[in-house]
Amino acid sequence: MKEDIQMFIERPEESKYTFNELAVQLFGYLYRENEAYQQFCRRNGIGSRQVRTWKDIPAVSTDAFKNTFLSTVPGEDCERIFMTSGTTSGKQGKHYHENLDIYDFSARNSFQQFVSREKRPIAILFPDEEEMPNSSLAHYLTMLREYQGTKDSRHFFTRSGLKVQSFIQWTKEYKDTPVIVLGASYSFVHLFDALEEIKQTLPLHKDSLIFDTGGFKNISRSLEEEEFYEKLEQIFHVKRENMVNMYGMTELSTQYYTAIGKGQKHIKKNPHWIRFKVVDPVSGEEMPKGEAGLLIHVDLANINSVPAVQTSDLAVEHETGFELLGRQASAEPKGCSLSAKQWLEEHNHVNG
Repeated sequence: MKEDIQMFIERPEESKYTFNELAVQLFGYLYRENEAYQQFCRRNGIGSRQVRTWKDIPAVSTDAFKNTFLSTVPGEDCERIFMTSGTTSGKQGKHYHENLDIYDFSARNSFQQFVSREKRPIAILFPDEEEMPNSSLAHYLTMLREYQGTKDSRHFFTRSGLKVQSFIQWTKEYKDTPVIVLGASYSFVHLFDALEEIKQTLPLHKDSLIFDTGGFKNISRSLEEEEFYEKLEQIFHVKRENMVNMYGMTELSTQYYTAIGKGQKHIKKNPHWIRFKVVDPVSGEEMPKGEAGLLIHVDLANINSVPAVQTSDLAVEHETGFELLGRQASAEPKGCSLSAKQWLEEHNHVNG
């Protein structure tokens, strides 16, 4: 199973299976091996033989990750446990990974497909995984630094806070070299405020890339999406087409990417080993394209937990992906920007 999924991720044209076949196989495996998932399916009247396509796979709510042990192996045998922030409810969701082979393979391949295949100097505005070992984003960004970054790549978010002066110096050293700046959206907003105080901009090489993930509404000063990306343009002097937003979740093992365009809908596109559908929140029936509903993901890289995850995200399906509209009413905020906010509040905020 693992080898077949890895082959499909890397070279789908050479795989002996389609996405649909692998998704149904993965469902069968997790139905057998993950007792809690099997019980969930049975409670909903679904057995292993009733799933014919990936759209038939029962989706587990993100809330279940807070209350249920979802793993094919005992927790002590898992290499890593990624946790959600749990800021509002106080209860963290846990995603158990027996190992990170497929997770890392998925992340590297999707980043190379949607962001860059080149190795470049990378600046990361988020703590590394030593400081946040249960953060999926901290691991993702640390892994990218190691695989996609040159040796002079660095994190500028540490135990002492956001190291603004060090980051300013780094950008000056590489102003003639294309670089990548990665970070949680909230981290960039905090950087905006720090730079505004000292009337500073940080012009980068014109071919540099800016990569943000997460959101910032309700957890930082209010910024509309367009204003946020205008600020990035003004500070880094990087064109809008060189900006990418990543949509990911602790409960998933694969990420979606958005190429940011001025005055365009921000459509989140998927690598070929994850699919989504938009459903009516009451009936669970799939919504027609162009109509809003709840977002469900089927992720082939989720090989130790559950194959399908139902979110509280509202979205509209378009021809090339989905447009995220926000969160279902009463759903708590989530994501990496909340982690960044907590980190800033718990540490010294700004440092040299």
